[in-house]
Amino acid sequence: MRLGFLSIIGVFFLALAADAQIYRIAEMNTEQIRNLNKEKTVVILPGGILEEHGPYLPSFTDGYLNERITEDLSKAIAARPGWTVVVFPTIPLGNSGANVIGGKFSFPGTYAVRFDTLRSVFMDLATELGEQKFKWVFIVHIHGGPNHNRALDQAGDYFRDEYNGRMVNITGLMPVFAGGEDKRTEEERREEGFAIHAGMGETSSMLFLRPDLVNPNYKKAKTFFGKTMEDLIQIARKDDWLGYFAAPRLARADYYQDDFKAVSNLAIVYGLKILDGLDDRTIPRYADIMKKSAPNVSIDDASFKHDAEIRRKQEAWLKKKSL
Repeated sequence: MRLGFLSIIGVFFLALAADAQIYRIAEMNTEQIRNLNKEKTVVILPGGILEEHGPYLPSFTDGYLNERITEDLSKAIAARPGWTVVVFPTIPLGNSGANVIGGKFSFPGTYAVRFDTLRSVFMDLATELGEQKFKWVFIVHIHGGPNHNRALDQAGDYFRDEYNGRMVNITGLMPVFAGGEDKRTEEERREEGFAIHAGMGETSSMLFLRPDLVNPNYKKAKTFFGKTMEDLIQIARKDDWLGYFAAPRLARADYYQDDFKAVSNLAIVYGLKILDGLDDRTIPRYADIMKKSAPNVSIDDASFKHDAEIRRKQEAWLKKKSL
């Protein structure tokens, strides 16, 4: 009995020791940051696009997942002797909400930034971190927009080339991005079809992560069924599209629990391998894989054109105001 008690105490203090190596940059002062061993400190940049997820899920759905993955990844790194983790506040910026699939560039719940803006934000952070001699940066910013991931990947490549460090869009690595397990029944697959946004999977994720933010009317949700990406484009273009695909009504928290663990564990596995010397350039990237998908390339091109229109509008105003 006493050995069991001592074991529990031991685990408790080990947990405290690990937590002691995880810091919040917003709470640190200049001297604390300066005294970090930059060679064995990992900076984690969590993100969360504000993106419409239909009438049943919050716009920060991706962010809640990213914050949970960040928590798990931080603990795994900090458990390594001598390693420290510094976590940034969640960056609520992203590119290409799901509404762009149907060419609807303004949609309640989506507050995206241009591709160039997102890339610049992370390149600017890369510059600040690089100039301060940080060597390891992981971005945790899972989101299905290929352009979104491309911007983060390019910021990471810049950090590598200019500062000889590693800034990796860890959730943009294909094994991590696609790491969830599809445990739907055959009947559920038939009803869902090609499910990529705010259907059974993401609704289940929120029932697991933040059930208080799920509209209970999801149980009566209409199914938006499509077999291919081309089908989803046509669905999303219609006036009656509500901002999601597939069948949210099938969601259940227990379905997502294992799915989340799979994704989180893969983020940890690849993160630790990279710290041990694995070259992240040898790992397939989600954004690169999507270049082979004609429908996704078409959506990305349309998004770039819309970005260019916004940029011209903003630059014209600045020129007019002589700013």
